[in-house]
Amino acid sequence: MKKSILTLSALLLAGSLFAQSLSGYDVMKKSDEVPSPETSSSTATLTIHSKKGTDRIRKVIMKKKDYGDVSKELIVFSSPKDVSGTGYLMFEYEVDASGAKKDSDNWLYMPAMKKTRRIASSGSESEGSFMGTDFTYKDMGDRDINKYDYNLLGEEAIDGVECYKVESISKDKTVKDPRSIVYIAKSDFIMRRCEFFDRQNQLHRILYCTDFTTIDGYTTAQKLKMENVQTGTWSLIESENIIYNADDIDDSLFTVAALEKGRVRF
Repeated sequence: MKKSILTLSALLLAGSLFAQSLSGYDVMKKSDEVPSPETSSSTATLTIHSKKGTDRIRKVIMKKKDYGDVSKELIVFSSPKDVSGTGYLMFEYEVDASGAKKDSDNWLYMPAMKKTRRIASSGSESEGSFMGTDFTYKDMGDRDINKYDYNLLGEEAIDGVECYKVESISKDKTVKDPRSIVYIAKSDFIMRRCEFFDRQNQLHRILYCTDFTTIDGYTTAQKLKMENVQTGTWSLIESENIIYNADDIDDSLFTVAALEKGRVRF
């Protein structure tokens, strides 16, 4: 009996030491390396809540495909009529052999203007509101973890899930929210919450990731809510009809020409 207790104690101690040995960067790197499907397709309801208490409802179609060195994603608004056909195309590049990561390429198509314009992947434009929501253009893509410094602040439970609490500080001090606190689940290294702080170090926005489910082995947050605590507004993305690793997503959809022709359908 004593041997069993000692063995259990040793295992618990080893697990504890392993957890303590992780740095903030280690946690974020593990989170960044969580496997993702080669393709994904879904629809979503987007609710935009104003500080007056009114809601605007949008329907969107989202498609994504990983090509190895680049991941291409498309977001198209399907309703209401005044935004139908509006689309956003993103190319997110992987880190190359030298450890460098090319900035993403982003295009926004507005049917009313009948033109597509490039959206900068950095600077003030990337931090602007995405289609009137509390999400920014930068939020819609991936973030290069090497552009931040990290501190492991400890552990905290989010919605009953034990998480690593990691402080993320941008190396670029000119960004709108240079500091954030990210909560990464210890069980699967998937983000459960993120708190963004402005240049005055005041809490600005909070991203809530909820309604998790497992689809084809991938842990998936079906709801993403971004709340602006300074304005009292929030935006909620509720995903539906999620399909992973389908082989019928046409490569030609991920082009500016397809965006302008309104070819995207679920």
